[in-house]
Order: sequence, then C-alpha cells, then structure tokens
Amino acid sequence: MRNIQIKDRFNRSTGRRISGIVLLLCLLLASCEESKRFEIGYSDTTKPGAPEYLRYQPTYGGARLYYRQPEDKDLLTIDATYKTRSGEERWFSVSYYAEYIDVYGFATQEPHTISLFAVDRAGNRSDAVSVVVEPLQPAVEQVASTVYCIGGFSSFYINWDNGLMQSMNVFLDYSYTSEAGVAEDKHLVYTSREATERQFVRDPQLSARTPVTVQVRVEDEYGNVSKTLQVGVLQLLEDEKIPKNEWQIPEANDSTIVNRNGEVVNTGVPMGFFDALEGRAYMAIDDIINDGTFVNFIHTYGWGRTGNSRDGNMPWNYIIDMGDYYELSRIITNQRYLSYGANEYSGRGDFYRNENVGTYTMWRWDDDIQAWDSISTNKITFPEGLPDRQYKILGFQGDMAYMYPENPRFTKPTRWFRFEALTSFSDNYTGLGANCLSEITLYGRKAEGY
Repeated sequence: MRNIQIKDRFNRSTGRRISGIVLLLCLLLASCEESKRFEIGYSDTTKPGAPEYLRYQPTYGGARLYYRQPEDKDLLTIDATYKTRSGEERWFSVSYYAEYIDVYGFATQEPHTISLFAVDRAGNRSDAVSVVVEPLQPAVEQVASTVYCIGGFSSFYINWDNGLMQSMNVFLDYSYTSEAGVAEDKHLVYTSREATERQFVRDPQLSARTPVTVQVRVEDEYGNVSKTLQVGVLQLLEDEKIPKNEWQIPEANDSTIVNRNGEVVNTGVPMGFFDALEGRAYMAIDDIINDGTFVNFIHTYGWGRTGNSRDGNMPWNYIIDMGDYYELSRIITNQRYLSYGANEYSGRGDFYRNENVGTYTMWRWDDDIQAWDSISTNKITFPEGLPDRQYKILGFQGDMAYMYPENPRFTKPTRWFRFEALTSFSDNYTGLGANCLSEITLYGRKAEGY
C-alpha cells in the first residue's frame, strides 16, 4: 500500500511538471510568433487590408480618427498622412494595438483630407482610405487664447493652458523704461507640452516703479504661428528681502513657539531633523547657496518627519522664527547641487532630481486663532529637455513662488514660518525621497504695529 501511494504521488508530481513544461513551451512559441512581427529582414509583397474608417472627433488644429483594424497577421502600424498648402507631407503613426490615431498641425478650420492606411512588417502599405475632417481652431490660437499675465512682486508670471499637450513655443516680448531712462526690450521663449504651464519672469531691473508692456505669440512644432496677443501693461508690486540676521530655528522635534503675548504654545508640528550625514539644520538660512564646492545644505537621511525617529522620509517641516513680525510676499528656495567636488564641467548635478524637494506647502502661525494657517502649496516646475548648462543656471537662480499665486499680495503678519516638504521630483512628483535643501529666502515687508 505504501509503495502504491508513493507511486501515485510520483505520478501526480511528474504530471504537474510535464503540464508546466507544456505551458512554458506554449508561451515560448507564442512569444516567438509575436517576435516574428518585428523580424529584421522580413519581406513579402502582399499588401495588408485597409483599415475600416468609423468616425472622427475634431480637435484643436487636428482630428482623432477611429477605425477598425484589418484582419492581417503581420499588421504593424496604422498610419495617416496629409499635405499642407506648400505640398509638405505630414505623417502620423500608431501601433497596431491602438484603436484611433491623432493627426495634428492644421493651420485653419477649413476641411482637410487625410489618407488613412495600414502598414505591415515588410513595409507594404494598404490602399488609402480618404477621410475629410473639419478641425477646431488651430492649436496655436487655442493656446494663445488662454495666455494671461499677472504682475507680482518685482516680477510677473505668464500662464497658459495646452489641453492637447502638444509641444508649443511661447514667445514673450516685454518692454519697460529703466529708472535710468533707458528703453529696454526683452525677449524670452518657453517650450512646453504641459497641460498647464506657469513661468515667472524675474528681471533685476523690474520694480513697482516700472510699468511693463507685454505681448505674446505661440508657435507649434509644425510651423503654425498664432496672432500676436497684446497682453497689456502690468503694474508690479514692491517687496524686499527679509533679513536673516535675526532668524532662529527650533531644535529637532521641538513643536513649540512663542506667541505674541510671550506664551509658549505647542503647535503639534515638530521641527524635522536636518543634521544627518553632511547636512546641518542652520545651513538652510545662512544665505549661502550650495554650489558643490563645499557642503552647505540640510540633510534628513530619512529622519525628517518627526525629528526623532526614522519613520519615513516625507513630509518634513522646517520652522523659522523670523525674530519679528512680517507680511510675506514670496519665497525662493535653492536645491542642493552636489555634496562636494563640483567644477565648471560638473553638469546638472542633483538639480531637479529625486533628493531635492519638488512640492511643498507654506504655513504661517496665526496668533489670533492659535494655529498654523495654510498659505499655499507650490509645485516647482521641472524643466524638461534642457542642456545641463541651463539646468545649472536655473538651479543656482533658485525657484520662486508667490505666497498667493493667483492674486499676488501680502500675508497677514506673522513671526513664524513653516516650510512643509511634501514630495520629490521623482515619479511625477509622488516620490518621497527628497531629503535635502540648500536655502530658504523670504520676501515681504515689516508689519506695522507689531
């Protein structure tokens, strides 16, 4: 009986192994069959069937075409082409997995004819299916219609929407008369495919005494250009850098502050721990920006949240006692560049990478309600596709944000400011690995009567 049981278990075990081997061979064969679709040197002369056109959806400066794929075992892509007025052919292609194809770049809302066809892995094209579409307004005009500028503190910002997230060049021209009486004309170009974009214009000669005239035009990657938009004349606001000589910071894990009446209040939010590795807590307010030639930044090493235990990297809080009461207007933060050893050839370094802060919230202590008052949350724009030299310029310049970006103004008076780091730049601003910061600089004005 025992031998029979052993034999039975052996047979079942062997059967499972054989079944597993058969399944593995099937998967390998299927994989091999699929890989033949992309085989180098594959050749045949039989063209695939044409896609069956179903309908289209107009988009800004283009159209989205829906179709049914042809039954063809070696289908590779579905392609679409059209010709511009100058005779240039524009080509668009999607994988055979896709159910629609987007076509862009039309300069007018007039009807346009698109050729839709299938391509197999040997490069054979099917018969073309002609589709006439009427697009919405050109994408450059649509983006230009969303542009607006707001005058802020010795600076202004330009904002625009790009719903289709196409690559757009926004040309910004601004002019003003300097305090020396010299007419100044400046020209900037921003390239972006973000759905919503905001760019600050920081010119050292701008001030509240200098009205600025602004105009904008938009160009896409297909050479279409919008009309020039006269944004108007901006009147800027005036603030000043808050001196750091009276600033103090709490000890790690200290959640107390002294209110206006001289009372010690436990806020419930502890100062983080920033003395890990090379970092030192005071280095974020010493007016020295880390340039990679020496160590000058804070470092949490994962101890930043509560200040007394390594329970996770973020969020963490950096709390500043400004020594007096101020009305705040804006902030400039500087990222860590490199720990040490930098030279003129060091490239981008750590700028706009994981260990630096990508999003943060600003808070002020409100003596009236005896609680932290949320000012605003800021996301530092990650500039994509720039050369290393430009990343360095932006990183050393620092990242600026208004306390109230939609309506630039001063906060209510406060003595205590809290910087709450939320995420890093990684994983589309969801990463929790930001453990460094080089400098915090605040602007505003002295509060009267305090």
